[in-house]
Amino acid sequence: MSVICKQLIFREIRLNTMFGLIFFVWTSMSGCKKKEQDDRITIRWKEKKAVSVSFPGQKLESVSEDALPKLVKITRKSSENQVAILGEFSKEGDLVVFEPLVPFTRGLDYQIYIQNQNSGTFGIPMADASDAPELVQFFPSADTLPENLLKVFLHFTHPMREGQSGKFVTLIKNGSDTIHGAFLDLQPELWNENRTILTLWLDPGRIKRDLQPNKKLGTPLQNHASYQIIVSREWQDTNGGKLKTAFKKTFITTSRDSISPAPARWKLALPKKGTNQPIKVHFKESLDHSLLTETLSITTVNGQPLTGKWRIGPKEKSAQFTPGGPWNHDNYILQVETRLEDLAGNNINRHFDRDVSKESRPLSSAEIINIPFNTQK
Repeated sequence: MSVICKQLIFREIRLNTMFGLIFFVWTSMSGCKKKEQDDRITIRWKEKKAVSVSFPGQKLESVSEDALPKLVKITRKSSENQVAILGEFSKEGDLVVFEPLVPFTRGLDYQIYIQNQNSGTFGIPMADASDAPELVQFFPSADTLPENLLKVFLHFTHPMREGQSGKFVTLIKNGSDTIHGAFLDLQPELWNENRTILTLWLDPGRIKRDLQPNKKLGTPLQNHASYQIIVSREWQDTNGGKLKTAFKKTFITTSRDSISPAPARWKLALPKKGTNQPIKVHFKESLDHSLLTETLSITTVNGQPLTGKWRIGPKEKSAQFTPGGPWNHDNYILQVETRLEDLAGNNINRHFDRDVSKESRPLSSAEIINIPFNTQK
């Protein structure tokens, strides 16, 4: 090989090396610049919810806040149609702040567009596993239930996402058969104000024997069978945390309950006068847990309500009331609202599954039943 050829080859190698280094430095600087921009995208939190995001807005310094929605939009990163998330924009110095109408969802990534140009991405981290929600109570708590059971209650430790019960609550018969359409598909679902207690109704149309759903599909539960209500751990709370563990309620069924609760047959264990002993009320059957917390009260004979605390007993077959002060009188009244129900939805005045084609008189027309009792000496 000639000397000239060798010089040309070495020159080409030096040039390629130099341009390679220039390209590497430019790429690294670009990466640093992009990283610096992403670092200025800040998620803002409130009560463990991602309630807003702030990001650089140098291109928008001369733009008013009212015009921001026309120039800026936030979308789901995986969204193909790039539909803008609803919310409000504001400015803080050289930053733009976006507050979505609904807090950002944990586990999802989002894209920022300024004048239709990709201006950064951000992700909402999943909830801390140590703060995972749990299903801590299930009512009715008994392991033997009537085949015309009407409602169940799920108590969670955290506010849960709504509209999810149809996906994550399953009824299994005899360990293998999934019962479809067992629960009434109510939208919105029946949550308490804090979204920690969910009421699920087994389909009343299938429970009432004179209705077409019952004649066509039969009751959701049948007598002398074993059932499991399974709640999947994939159910998420409002912060995106999945249930710590799946939940399983196992029970067997007995015959229909067609008899209304009868307070006249309840047994009272009376407290001693001058003490703070609780009064204990034994119902002789399981009653609706939710209504038990609302429909019982104690008053004096003059109608003055007593302050104190009710506690529901095992299998919801009893309750006891501990007064805030001593029993100072000889006579008191246990008041029971007649809307109190058993597990089959029979309240004190009416049966749930009654023949609607026939005139049915209520067992009682009273809204409250008074049960007098005396304190012990």
